[in-house]
Amino acid sequence: MSAEGGDGEPGKESPEKLQDEINEVWNQIAINEEQIKPEVDNNPGWKTVRIFVSSTFKDFHQEREILVKKVFADLRAWCEERQLHLIDCDLRWGVPKETTSEVTLKTCLEEIDRCYDDNKVPYFVNMTCKRIGWIPLADELPPNLMKNYRLVFGLSVTEMEIVHAAYRIENPNALFLIRDDSFLNEIEDEDIRKEFIDEVQPRADTKLNILKDKITSRFSERVFTYKCKYVPGERLYSDYMTKKGRPKLELDDNFSKIVLDFFKERIAEQYPVVKTEIDEYLDATFHHKAFMNSRCGIILGVNKKSQRDLIIGRESILKEINDYVENEKDTSGSPKLIIGEAGAGKSSIMAKAASNVLQAMEERAAQPCKVFFHFVGAVPNSTSLLEILRRLLREIKPNSDFPETLEDTVQLVRSELANCHLGRVVIFIDALNQVDRDMHLEPMFWLPEKLAPNVRCVLSLITDSEPHVVLKRRQDFKIRDSEIIVPDLEPGKRLEIVNNYLGLFNKTLSTEQVVPLLGKKASSNPLWLRIACEELRIYGDFNTVTDFIKLLKETLPGLLQQVLERFEKETDRVLLVSTLCLLEVSRFGLLEAELLEILADKDSLEYRETGGEYNPEGSRVIEKRPHLPYAEWASVYRNLRIFLRPYGNPSEGRLDFYHRTLSKVVQDTYLDKSKSDADYNKKRWWWHKKLAEYYRYCGTYDRKVEEYPHHLLFLKRNAKYDEDKKLYCKWLQEFLLDMGAFKRLYDDEFSETLLYYWRECGDEKYDQMCEGYEKEIRQMEKDLAYAPHVTASRFEDVSRLMAQAGKYKEALKVAEDCRDMVKKFPQQWEDEERNEKLMYIYGHIAHIKSLCLPHTQSAKEIPELNDIISMHEEAIQIINNSPKRNEKKYKKYLALQLIKKAYARGGIASRCDAFSVSKFFTKNKTKKEMIELGCKEVEKAISLYQELKDYGHELEAQLTKATLYRGNKEEQLKIYGETKQRCEDVVGPKCPLMCRLCFNMGVVYGRDNDEKNAYSAYKQAYEIAVDIYGPKHVKTEKYKAELMKYSHVAKKLGKE
Repeated sequence: MSAEGGDGEPGKESPEKLQDEINEVWNQIAINEEQIKPEVDNNPGWKTVRIFVSSTFKDFHQEREILVKKVFADLRAWCEERQLHLIDCDLRWGVPKETTSEVTLKTCLEEIDRCYDDNKVPYFVNMTCKRIGWIPLADELPPNLMKNYRLVFGLSVTEMEIVHAAYRIENPNALFLIRDDSFLNEIEDEDIRKEFIDEVQPRADTKLNILKDKITSRFSERVFTYKCKYVPGERLYSDYMTKKGRPKLELDDNFSKIVLDFFKERIAEQYPVVKTEIDEYLDATFHHKAFMNSRCGIILGVNKKSQRDLIIGRESILKEINDYVENEKDTSGSPKLIIGEAGAGKSSIMAKAASNVLQAMEERAAQPCKVFFHFVGAVPNSTSLLEILRRLLREIKPNSDFPETLEDTVQLVRSELANCHLGRVVIFIDALNQVDRDMHLEPMFWLPEKLAPNVRCVLSLITDSEPHVVLKRRQDFKIRDSEIIVPDLEPGKRLEIVNNYLGLFNKTLSTEQVVPLLGKKASSNPLWLRIACEELRIYGDFNTVTDFIKLLKETLPGLLQQVLERFEKETDRVLLVSTLCLLEVSRFGLLEAELLEILADKDSLEYRETGGEYNPEGSRVIEKRPHLPYAEWASVYRNLRIFLRPYGNPSEGRLDFYHRTLSKVVQDTYLDKSKSDADYNKKRWWWHKKLAEYYRYCGTYDRKVEEYPHHLLFLKRNAKYDEDKKLYCKWLQEFLLDMGAFKRLYDDEFSETLLYYWRECGDEKYDQMCEGYEKEIRQMEKDLAYAPHVTASRFEDVSRLMAQAGKYKEALKVAEDCRDMVKKFPQQWEDEERNEKLMYIYGHIAHIKSLCLPHTQSAKEIPELNDIISMHEEAIQIINNSPKRNEKKYKKYLALQLIKKAYARGGIASRCDAFSVSKFFTKNKTKKEMIELGCKEVEKAISLYQELKDYGHELEAQLTKATLYRGNKEEQLKIYGETKQRCEDVVGPKCPLMCRLCFNMGVVYGRDNDEKNAYSAYKQAYEIAVDIYGPKHVKTEKYKAELMKYSHVAKKLGKE
């Protein structure tokens, strides 16, 4: 962008003097010694690419129209294939005429800053011909702007853009297009000629010639000249132009090709196609670290030298956290809680504290320590307790498998954090009060009453929030020693913050003005103070500043509401309110590219009262959705910018509210929450409907999976009529049956989210799911467009999902068809790939068959157990014959198959114990032989787990071995005793495995009528269960029931 205007005082210098003067201006521009090159970004996931379009406005409408409507449209489609969102920054009329020079300049330069933020080095295209544009006068250049951007007086706005985005850093992503001015000879109408030529001559010509020389000498390979023709009698019309239009030009065909080819090449170099599989843990860690770094830069005060690293008024808290982490003698086992009100600066403190610990650990590499950090709400899915705990387990047990359910995960984390053998771990979890609530689990149950000696845990949460209250109720919790209350800012610290912040912009307040500002009670809140300082900074009338300070609202929500009222007056109110409401009802924030598409249809954004029914005609396929003109969006974003933050990957371009207090203000102000629940739900329903309509037909699968079901479920739960509820369920089912959505929601370990959505679809949820997916994969089987190996993989995934849902018969049928398909089309796979697929399918079929066995023991199940053993043997044979058999994953799977095969042998042996069974049913093996074979298989599995250092699964294998000796009390107790000691050494005394061990020992003693030892074992199992599962858990109740059978023993021993 470059606003149009005069060139300042033209002067009447000689050509030589004028040239010297302009060259002197360029000589003052500081340039980098080395070219700054863009960083290659191989990180997975969607990212945003911004292209800043620079030129004078009046004479480049034709080129900008072609760029926006043709070139960038084609480039956007190309980018989307590479998981890139393209945003072209075309600021035609982006700044209202009544705005000050400072706002105009800041708009241009800050948009370039955003290009730096998202792409490290801006993508930039400049077009030049015979106009130089507006050259700000000395009094139009604010000192703080001159200083921050190292501006030089005498440059036009176009030149400032070139210097800031390209010239100073020798930007390799910058493209320069010089239009040949010979077309002017074809224009006879003088008024039309004036639209292409600066009024002030020869100064403009001299400046332009020097500018072109500077560009050509610094960017020779990226400077292109193109020709055009004037089209007499025709006008160019656009939303950006006056009603009479603009002169029409016919451009050289090479113009579009040059731009498109250049940016494809540059973007492809910086963002190469990533073919590797995404590691979700590493991806999430990358995003959390990016958020942590951004919050370290969001400071409560500003160090004038570094402009970061200084958190005024919070130094003592950071020291106390550091002391807690570093104190190796602390054996209290308590976490450290950072407690405070909204806006007190807890997230900044947590980010800085975590960053400090990471840095300290890097400096002391000789002392290994694992540092885990999680910022709730900063990354998609980061509010999920299961996601948090799985990330934590991945950090402390990187080579172990995750439990399938949240309950099992909670129990494992609880036992691990209490394990005295666990190595040194430091945990930071911010905004714990924002974690999604699970109605079946007690909040904070994952945190043991006493942490292991090597574990340090720092948690931040709102004062008296539910998790805070739960922790305070714990008997062993020493609240005074464990809490750090983030206090109000002291008056002296508040003054320091105000002076530092305003000082950056060369502004100060008098004592008369400081007193009422700091006298407001809310000024003790860092966020309130920061917003108030920003409002003062942009307030224009110094004579009435004191009165303005007195009018500032006394609460954080009140001040935010006051700021939003100002925004409404300064920008398009409909776009502003729509943006706020859309972000509020979104699940994980919105991409800027999505907002530009949704906001483009401005006529549909005004809230309208409805009867509650959903109009399916309102959702329609729009093959090519228009974008809101970026200039209109820039006005909205410019105002909201300080309240928005990147969500997740900063380069992705996703936006959400910077602080949840703004969310509450939007709820009260624009969604009518302050009126009544009915009004609130009506307004929310409207905006959820807008997003459901959008994601029904638009957006990538990744974004649809995150957002679309969320909005459909809200509409379903709040619909007035049953027909509408059925409609939303139908749409949700259609989406879940889409293989693109299935692929992203399915999880090999346990598809918790996918199964949850199906449960919300109706009473016959899993039946409909099985029927729907089977229909889809059968259609894939018939469709020649799908290769058999792709179809087989989908068959396997669907079968595993059915098993996860407990639909074992359906799962078995699909799994067996998958096996047959792989065998039928061997040419579709490389030999090793095909064998690996069969290996997993055989193991999966055996697993399903074992789940189908009835709980009652009968000789009738022996043939089925033999079939299960055969399936395991098929998988084992494939592994033994594979050249990859020494790889870790193959060894691990071999150990698993051996254990399950041994368990099936034990099942046959136990049935031989109860029934007279011929050798025909046991494949000519006696009971003793079955047990011996099972023991050999378990021993081999144990040896493999020891080799892999997978001690948890090694202990599980020992339990399987003990079950083989049913009826042999001495051998079973010997194995259980050895395993118990090993479990205490490796996992700790309080864990699910220890619970099962004690219970199994109770069963053995009980069978032998050893009531005293049975009581002791059951009591220990029950006490561990209470600690790790909770008193009301189904497993705890089971152990309690067994224990109560021995209450007479307790009375004899004088125990409760």
